[in-house]
Amino acid sequence: MSLIVDRQFVGLLSTKLERFVQKNDYIWNFRCPICGDSHKNKFKARGYIYRRKSDLFFSCHNCGTSLSMGNLIKTVDPSLYRQYQMEKFKETSHSNTRAPDFAWAKSKPVFDTSVKINLPTIASLPADHHAKKYLTDRKIPKLDKLYYAADFKAFVEEVLPNYDKTLIAGEKRIIIPFYDEKNILLGFQGRAIGASKVKYITIKLHDDNQKIFGLDVVDFKKRVYVVEGPLDSLYLDNGIAMMDASLYNVIPMLGSHEYVFIYDNEPRNKDIVKHMKKTIDLQKNICIWPKNIAEKDINDMICSGMTGSEIQSIIDRNTHNGLKAKLEFELWKKV
Repeated sequence: MSLIVDRQFVGLLSTKLERFVQKNDYIWNFRCPICGDSHKNKFKARGYIYRRKSDLFFSCHNCGTSLSMGNLIKTVDPSLYRQYQMEKFKETSHSNTRAPDFAWAKSKPVFDTSVKINLPTIASLPADHHAKKYLTDRKIPKLDKLYYAADFKAFVEEVLPNYDKTLIAGEKRIIIPFYDEKNILLGFQGRAIGASKVKYITIKLHDDNQKIFGLDVVDFKKRVYVVEGPLDSLYLDNGIAMMDASLYNVIPMLGSHEYVFIYDNEPRNKDIVKHMKKTIDLQKNICIWPKNIAEKDINDMICSGMTGSEIQSIIDRNTHNGLKAKLEFELWKKV
Protein backbone atom coordinates (compact mmCIF):
# COMPACT_ATOMS: atom_id res chain seq x y z
CA MET A 1 0.00 0.00 0.00
CA SER A 2 2.86 2.41 0.76
CA LEU A 3 3.96 2.24 -2.88
CA ILE A 4 0.42 3.03 -4.07
CA VAL A 5 0.32 6.19 -1.94
CA ASP A 6 3.78 7.26 -3.13
CA ARG A 7 2.80 6.78 -6.80
CA GLN A 8 -0.39 8.77 -6.26
CA PHE A 9 1.58 11.69 -4.83
CA VAL A 10 4.15 11.60 -7.62
CA GLY A 11 1.27 12.52 -9.93
CA LEU A 12 0.07 15.29 -7.60
CA LEU A 13 3.60 16.69 -7.27
CA SER A 14 4.35 16.52 -11.00
CA THR A 15 2.75 19.92 -11.74
CA LYS A 16 5.42 21.52 -9.52
CA LEU A 17 8.33 19.84 -11.29
CA GLU A 18 9.90 21.21 -14.49
CA ARG A 19 10.33 18.90 -17.49
CA PHE A 20 8.56 16.10 -15.63
CA VAL A 21 8.31 12.81 -17.54
CA GLN A 22 7.65 9.20 -16.55
CA LYS A 23 10.35 6.89 -17.91
CA ASN A 24 8.77 3.60 -16.86
CA ASP A 25 6.48 2.20 -14.16
CA TYR A 26 8.78 3.24 -11.32
CA ILE A 27 11.14 5.90 -12.69
CA TRP A 28 10.27 9.58 -13.15
CA ASN A 29 12.64 12.27 -14.43
CA PHE A 30 12.58 16.08 -14.02
CA ARG A 31 14.72 19.13 -13.26
CA CYS A 32 16.04 18.99 -9.71
CA PRO A 33 14.03 21.40 -7.50
CA ILE A 34 16.95 21.62 -5.01
CA CYS A 35 19.81 22.83 -7.22
CA GLY A 36 17.82 23.98 -10.26
CA ASP A 37 19.79 21.41 -12.31
CA SER A 38 21.46 23.88 -14.68
CA HIS A 39 21.26 27.62 -15.05
CA LYS A 40 22.96 27.44 -18.47
CA ASN A 41 20.90 24.66 -20.04
CA LYS A 42 17.16 24.63 -19.31
CA PHE A 43 16.83 21.23 -20.99
CA LYS A 44 18.95 19.48 -18.36
CA ALA A 45 16.88 17.17 -16.15
CA ARG A 46 18.87 15.10 -13.69
CA GLY A 47 16.40 14.61 -10.85
CA TYR A 48 14.88 11.13 -10.52
CA ILE A 49 12.21 9.43 -8.43
CA TYR A 50 12.81 5.69 -8.32
CA ARG A 51 11.63 2.60 -6.50
CA ARG A 52 13.54 0.97 -3.66
CA LYS A 53 11.70 -2.07 -2.25
CA SER A 54 8.20 -0.84 -1.31
CA ASP A 55 8.95 2.91 -1.25
CA LEU A 56 9.91 5.69 -3.64
CA PHE A 57 12.96 7.92 -3.26
CA PHE A 58 14.42 10.99 -4.95
CA SER A 59 18.00 11.48 -6.14
CA CYS A 60 19.71 14.19 -8.21
CA HIS A 61 22.60 13.17 -10.45
CA ASN A 62 23.82 16.79 -10.50
CA CYS A 63 23.97 18.00 -6.88
CA GLY A 64 23.86 14.59 -5.20
CA THR A 65 20.76 15.29 -3.10
CA SER A 66 19.03 12.13 -1.88
CA LEU A 67 15.62 12.31 -0.13
CA SER A 68 12.73 10.07 0.78
CA MET A 69 9.50 10.69 -1.11
CA GLY A 70 8.07 12.43 1.95
CA ASN A 71 11.00 14.83 2.30
CA LEU A 72 10.89 15.64 -1.42
CA ILE A 73 7.20 16.54 -1.16
CA LYS A 74 7.87 18.59 2.01
CA THR A 75 10.59 20.54 0.19
CA VAL A 76 8.61 21.24 -2.98
CA ASP A 77 5.06 21.67 -1.62
CA PRO A 78 4.54 21.78 2.19
CA SER A 79 0.74 21.86 1.87
CA LEU A 80 0.77 18.69 -0.24
CA TYR A 81 3.11 17.12 2.33
CA ARG A 82 0.43 17.49 4.99
CA GLN A 83 -1.98 15.53 2.77
CA TYR A 84 0.74 12.93 2.22
CA GLN A 85 1.21 12.51 5.98
CA MET A 86 -2.52 12.03 6.47
CA GLU A 87 -2.63 9.31 3.80
CA LYS A 88 0.36 7.59 5.37
CA PHE A 89 -1.35 7.70 8.74
CA LYS A 90 -4.55 6.19 7.32
CA GLU A 91 -2.51 3.45 5.70
CA THR A 92 -0.82 2.37 8.93
CA SER A 93 -3.73 2.95 11.33
CA HIS A 94 -6.28 0.37 12.45
CA SER A 95 -9.86 1.00 11.47
CA ASN A 96 -10.92 1.63 15.08
CA THR A 97 -8.15 4.16 15.73
CA ARG A 98 -9.25 7.76 15.98
CA ALA A 99 -7.42 9.98 13.48
CA PRO A 100 -5.39 12.81 15.00
CA ASP A 101 -6.10 16.49 14.41
CA PHE A 102 -3.83 17.64 11.58
CA ALA A 103 -4.94 21.27 11.81
CA TRP A 104 -1.74 22.22 13.59
CA ALA A 105 -0.17 21.94 10.11
CA LYS A 106 3.29 20.83 11.14
CA SER A 107 3.23 17.14 10.40
CA LYS A 108 6.39 15.17 11.16
CA PRO A 109 7.32 11.50 10.97
CA VAL A 110 6.32 9.40 13.97
CA PHE A 111 9.44 8.56 15.99
CA ASP A 112 10.00 5.64 18.31
CA THR A 113 11.11 7.49 21.43
CA SER A 114 11.78 4.23 23.26
CA VAL A 115 15.00 3.48 21.33
CA LYS A 116 18.00 4.16 23.54
CA ILE A 117 21.71 3.45 23.24
CA ASN A 118 22.60 0.87 25.87
CA LEU A 119 26.36 1.15 25.52
CA PRO A 120 29.15 2.63 27.65
CA THR A 121 30.13 6.19 26.83
CA ILE A 122 33.71 6.75 25.72
CA ALA A 123 34.18 9.01 28.76
CA SER A 124 33.33 6.11 31.09
CA LEU A 125 35.99 3.77 29.64
CA PRO A 126 39.42 3.30 31.30
CA ALA A 127 42.13 5.69 30.12
CA ASP A 128 44.06 2.86 28.44
CA HIS A 129 41.03 1.49 26.53
CA HIS A 130 41.88 1.42 22.81
CA ALA A 131 38.75 3.38 21.77
CA LYS A 132 39.25 6.07 24.40
CA LYS A 133 42.96 6.29 23.69
CA TYR A 134 42.30 6.68 19.97
CA LEU A 135 39.95 9.63 20.56
CA THR A 136 42.05 11.33 23.23
CA ASP A 137 45.14 11.00 21.02
CA ARG A 138 43.13 12.78 18.31
CA LYS A 139 42.07 15.40 20.91
CA ILE A 140 38.37 14.71 20.31
CA PRO A 141 36.21 16.63 22.85
CA LYS A 142 32.87 15.76 24.50
CA LEU A 143 33.58 12.05 24.96
CA ASP A 144 30.43 11.76 27.07
CA LYS A 145 28.41 12.16 23.84
CA LEU A 146 30.10 9.20 22.12
CA TYR A 147 29.73 5.46 22.79
CA TYR A 148 31.66 2.25 22.30
CA ALA A 149 30.29 -0.92 20.67
CA ALA A 150 32.45 -4.01 21.12
CA ASP A 151 30.24 -5.77 18.54
CA PHE A 152 28.69 -3.27 16.11
CA LYS A 153 26.59 -5.92 14.35
CA ALA A 154 25.02 -7.06 17.63
CA PHE A 155 24.31 -3.44 18.63
CA VAL A 156 22.57 -2.70 15.32
CA GLU A 157 20.46 -5.85 15.57
CA GLU A 158 19.42 -4.84 19.08
CA VAL A 159 18.09 -1.41 18.05
CA LEU A 160 16.98 -2.42 14.52
CA PRO A 161 16.04 -6.12 14.49
CA ASN A 162 14.98 -5.95 10.82
CA TYR A 163 18.17 -4.31 9.52
CA ASP A 164 18.90 -6.11 6.25
CA LYS A 165 22.42 -5.03 5.26
CA THR A 166 25.48 -7.17 5.83
CA LEU A 167 27.62 -6.31 8.85
CA ILE A 168 30.73 -7.98 10.20
CA ALA A 169 30.23 -9.84 13.47
CA GLY A 170 32.45 -8.71 16.33
CA GLU A 171 33.60 -5.49 14.66
CA LYS A 172 34.46 -2.75 17.16
CA ARG A 173 33.20 0.75 16.41
CA ILE A 174 32.79 4.14 18.04
CA ILE A 175 29.11 5.13 18.03
CA ILE A 176 28.24 8.72 17.15
CA PRO A 177 24.48 9.22 17.76
CA PHE A 178 22.42 11.98 16.17
CA TYR A 179 19.22 13.39 17.68
CA ASP A 180 16.45 15.80 16.71
CA GLU A 181 15.71 19.10 18.45
CA LYS A 182 13.68 17.23 21.10
CA ASN A 183 16.60 14.91 21.87
CA ILE A 184 14.92 11.94 20.18
CA LEU A 185 17.40 9.51 18.63
CA LEU A 186 17.27 9.63 14.81
CA GLY A 187 20.15 7.28 14.11
CA PHE A 188 23.87 6.81 14.58
CA GLN A 189 27.17 6.58 12.80
CA GLY A 190 29.61 3.77 13.51
CA ARG A 191 33.26 4.82 13.16
CA ALA A 192 35.71 1.97 12.64
CA ILE A 193 38.66 1.64 15.02
CA GLY A 194 41.71 0.62 13.05
CA ALA A 195 41.74 -0.82 9.54
CA SER A 196 38.36 -1.38 7.88
CA LYS A 197 37.00 -1.46 4.34
CA VAL A 198 34.20 0.85 5.49
CA LYS A 199 35.41 3.63 7.79
CA TYR A 200 31.95 5.04 8.59
CA ILE A 201 28.56 3.30 8.58
CA THR A 202 25.58 5.62 9.00
CA ILE A 203 22.21 4.15 9.98
CA LYS A 204 18.88 5.98 10.35
CA LEU A 205 16.17 4.50 12.54
CA HIS A 206 13.55 5.54 9.95
CA ASP A 207 13.93 6.42 6.26
CA ASP A 208 12.33 9.85 6.81
CA ASN A 209 14.69 10.80 9.66
CA GLN A 210 17.08 13.65 8.97
CA LYS A 211 20.70 12.55 8.79
CA ILE A 212 22.13 15.58 10.57
CA PHE A 213 24.37 15.63 13.64
CA GLY A 214 23.83 18.46 16.12
CA LEU A 215 20.11 19.24 15.83
CA ASP A 216 19.76 18.80 19.59
CA VAL A 217 22.15 21.70 20.33
CA VAL A 218 22.09 24.04 17.31
CA ASP A 219 20.79 27.61 17.69
CA PHE A 220 19.32 28.89 14.41
CA LYS A 221 19.25 32.45 15.75
CA LYS A 222 23.03 32.44 15.34
CA ARG A 223 25.37 31.63 12.46
CA VAL A 224 25.39 27.87 11.82
CA TYR A 225 28.64 26.18 10.76
CA VAL A 226 28.00 23.17 8.51
CA VAL A 227 30.69 20.50 8.10
CA GLU A 228 30.74 16.92 6.86
CA GLY A 229 32.04 15.03 9.89
CA PRO A 230 30.35 14.95 13.31
CA LEU A 231 33.69 14.87 15.13
CA ASP A 232 34.84 18.03 13.33
CA SER A 233 31.61 19.79 14.31
CA LEU A 234 32.35 19.23 18.02
CA TYR A 235 35.13 21.84 17.87
CA LEU A 236 32.92 24.61 16.47
CA ASP A 237 30.53 26.96 18.20
CA ASN A 238 27.08 26.12 16.79
CA GLY A 239 28.31 23.47 14.39
CA ILE A 240 26.31 20.71 12.71
CA ALA A 241 27.39 17.87 10.42
CA MET A 242 25.70 16.43 7.32
CA MET A 243 27.72 13.17 7.31
CA ASP A 244 28.34 13.43 3.57
CA ALA A 245 29.83 16.03 1.22
CA SER A 246 26.48 17.45 -0.01
CA LEU A 247 26.45 20.09 2.72
CA TYR A 248 23.91 22.32 0.93
CA ASN A 249 21.27 19.60 1.42
CA VAL A 250 20.77 21.16 4.86
CA ILE A 251 18.75 23.95 3.20
CA PRO A 252 15.78 21.85 1.96
CA MET A 253 15.90 19.87 5.19
CA LEU A 254 16.05 22.71 7.73
CA GLY A 255 15.14 25.82 5.78
CA SER A 256 17.10 29.00 5.09
CA HIS A 257 19.31 30.22 7.92
CA GLU A 258 22.70 31.91 8.17
CA TYR A 259 24.88 28.97 7.19
CA VAL A 260 28.60 28.78 6.54
CA PHE A 261 29.54 25.69 4.53
CA ILE A 262 32.94 24.27 5.48
CA TYR A 263 34.46 21.56 3.30
CA ASP A 264 37.63 19.61 3.96
CA ASN A 265 40.81 21.29 2.80
CA GLU A 266 41.41 18.93 -0.12
CA PRO A 267 41.88 21.00 -3.31
CA ARG A 268 42.78 17.88 -5.34
CA ASN A 269 39.65 15.97 -4.34
CA LYS A 270 37.31 16.11 -7.35
CA ASP A 271 34.21 15.28 -5.31
CA ILE A 272 34.84 18.06 -2.77
CA VAL A 273 35.67 20.53 -5.54
CA LYS A 274 32.39 19.65 -7.29
CA HIS A 275 30.31 20.21 -4.15
CA MET A 276 32.11 23.44 -3.31
CA LYS A 277 31.41 24.77 -6.81
CA LYS A 278 27.73 23.88 -6.41
CA THR A 279 27.62 25.72 -3.06
CA ILE A 280 29.15 28.82 -4.65
CA ASP A 281 26.72 28.62 -7.60
CA LEU A 282 23.88 28.56 -5.06
CA GLN A 283 25.22 31.92 -3.73
CA LYS A 284 25.84 30.50 -0.24
CA ASN A 285 28.50 31.40 2.31
CA ILE A 286 31.51 29.11 2.01
CA CYS A 287 34.87 28.85 3.75
CA ILE A 288 37.82 28.76 1.36
CA TRP A 289 40.82 27.64 3.40
CA PRO A 290 43.88 29.94 3.10
CA LYS A 291 47.10 28.69 1.52
CA ASN A 292 48.97 28.54 4.84
CA ILE A 293 46.65 25.78 6.11
CA ALA A 294 48.17 22.42 5.14
CA GLU A 295 45.91 20.12 7.18
CA LYS A 296 43.02 18.42 5.37
CA ASP A 297 40.31 18.77 8.04
CA ILE A 298 39.49 20.44 11.36
CA ASN A 299 40.60 17.49 13.49
CA ASP A 300 44.01 17.48 11.79
CA MET A 301 44.27 21.21 12.51
CA ILE A 302 43.53 20.55 16.18
CA CYS A 303 46.16 17.81 16.28
CA SER A 304 48.69 20.22 14.76
CA GLY A 305 48.26 22.52 17.77
CA MET A 306 45.43 24.90 16.84
CA THR A 307 42.50 25.54 19.16
CA GLY A 308 38.82 25.42 18.23
CA SER A 309 38.50 29.20 18.66
CA GLU A 310 41.52 29.80 16.40
CA ILE A 311 40.01 27.59 13.70
CA GLN A 312 36.65 29.32 14.03
CA SER A 313 38.38 32.68 13.61
CA ILE A 314 40.15 31.42 10.47
CA ILE A 315 36.80 30.22 9.10
CA ASP A 316 35.13 33.57 9.75
CA ARG A 317 37.97 35.52 8.11
CA ASN A 318 37.88 33.26 5.04
CA THR A 319 34.11 33.00 4.51
CA HIS A 320 32.98 34.35 1.14
CA ASN A 321 30.07 34.25 -1.30
CA GLY A 322 29.31 35.41 -4.81
CA LEU A 323 32.15 36.69 -7.00
CA LYS A 324 34.67 36.80 -4.14
CA ALA A 325 34.00 33.11 -3.39
CA LYS A 326 34.48 32.21 -7.07
CA LEU A 327 37.82 34.04 -7.21
CA GLU A 328 39.14 32.47 -3.99
CA PHE A 329 37.88 29.04 -5.09
CA GLU A 330 39.74 29.25 -8.41
CA LEU A 331 42.96 30.07 -6.54
CA TRP A 332 42.41 27.25 -4.02
CA LYS A 333 41.43 24.26 -6.19
CA LYS A 334 44.04 22.11 -7.92
CA VAL A 335 41.93 20.01 -10.30
